[in-house]
Amino acid sequence: MKRILIMGVILGLLSSGCSAVNVFRGCPDGIIEWADVVKLNDVKYAGDIEGISEDHALEKGSKVGEVNYMMADHACSNHKIRNGDATYLPVGTEVYEAVGYRSDFRVIAEDRVFQVRDNEAADTIGDLYDIEGKVIGIILESEIDNSYLAELNEEQIKSFVEDYLSLEYIGYDKVSDEIEGNNRVFLRIHLQDGSSFLESYWLDSNILTTGAYGTERMSMIIEKILEK
Repeated sequence: MKRILIMGVILGLLSSGCSAVNVFRGCPDGIIEWADVVKLNDVKYAGDIEGISEDHALEKGSKVGEVNYMMADHACSNHKIRNGDATYLPVGTEVYEAVGYRSDFRVIAEDRVFQVRDNEAADTIGDLYDIEGKVIGIILESEIDNSYLAELNEEQIKSFVEDYLSLEYIGYDKVSDEIEGNNRVFLRIHLQDGSSFLESYWLDSNILTTGAYGTERMSMIIEKILEK
């Protein structure tokens, strides 16, 4: 009888989207501040990127997956995110393509846009970000308060994006140790659909927060604008 009762409890936990193993381990093991992410098909997407869900709506395409584990309130602090995991999306949440973009760049879940944060299969920034031919503006913002500093003209945008998309994608964790100084600027990259996202650029080290080394031409473009 006890065995049947225990199995019933376990099945109940599993059906509610909670891992029985984690419950018995005492998970969660404290107050954990999770980043708002979801992982599908070996791609990690972030839903907390300011500018991707404001003043525009992307059309849902085909279903690309669904959430089978919610980390918030369930996972331990040492949990390693797996395919099907999400921070705050409930179990069973369906995830769709964002029409007009590759599904390894942007997806839609609960009418929110999630944008790629990490993709180990990407070799270049162009592989990571599906933005070729879609950039309509690049604005420089202050790292202090995000206030407007300057913006690139059409010729500068063309040159900058050309180099940017060709950069080898290394990953922030692998380049962060080489960042020197505090000479940083935010680049707000505006796309045709009305959305935007930020790229941090450390000029002294010529490193971008996405996880790549900039070209000399990219650095010269930004420094020239900031000198005005």
